Amino acid sequence: MNLKRICALSLAAAALTAGAACAAGALKEITVASGNSSVPNSYVSKGQHLGTEPDIWAAIAARTGLKVNFVTGEFNTLFGYLDSGRADTVGNTITVNQKRIDKYRFSEPYAYIPEKLVVHEERTDLKRLKDIDGLKCGYSAGSNGGNLFKQIAEKEGIKVELAVFDSSDLLNEAFRQGKVDVMIFAGSEAAFKIKNGFLKARTVEENIAVGEKAFPFRTDEKSLALRAVVTKAIQEMKADGTLTAIYQKWFNDDFSQPPAGYVSPWKLD
Repeated sequence: MNLKRICALSLAAAALTAGAACAAGALKEITVASGNSSVPNSYVSKGQHLGTEPDIWAAIAARTGLKVNFVTGEFNTLFGYLDSGRADTVGNTITVNQKRIDKYRFSEPYAYIPEKLVVHEERTDLKRLKDIDGLKCGYSAGSNGGNLFKQIAEKEGIKVELAVFDSSDLLNEAFRQGKVDVMIFAGSEAAFKIKNGFLKARTVEENIAVGEKAFPFRTDEKSLALRAVVTKAIQEMKADGTLTAIYQKWFNDDFSQPPAGYVSPWKLD
């Protein structure tokens, strides 16, 4: 190989290295669409953005150097921010499901939380999923609740009446007024709301499923690069106990690892 050829290859390799460095350096900030009323995951109180999501993203920012910007809204607006490019991901304890996998690329899951039926505290007769036959089941627009209720009805051979609400606040208020018999919450959220008096309710003993919670990203080059950075941070936070500490703070429990014997049905590579 002659000297000119060697020089040309060296320059090309240097250009590729420099380009990769520039691409990595360009990832200086990330915009996260997050809920304004999803207690305790992401909510705004007295002008402050609080919840597990802000805490998780503060930890991600600390270890990656990314500046994290939030845009907040009701749950049914969050994926609109992502799809329009006004946000890079959604941080609102998003459940992985097939419909979302078909459209987005998910980060490493950062929580594994059982989905629970939430019923009025006096309904101690409701112990199994099949017991909600004929009841009015409410869920927030854009959430995974409607899909889960339909899956329960099909699997258990029962019928339920579905009612959709524009926000978590409206759903919770309808439940308090007795206009809704059953809701679906992540087990962590249900425990927090019941413990802290947000709802007079109980959870049905039988779990619906384990919900893997992860951050969805679009499939363009920049989004996939951000996904890689965030996934690496999540893996480190699982290993060093950072996520455990956040969940202990909010729930007095740890959701950072899959339950014993759980096998994920999803391939998120």
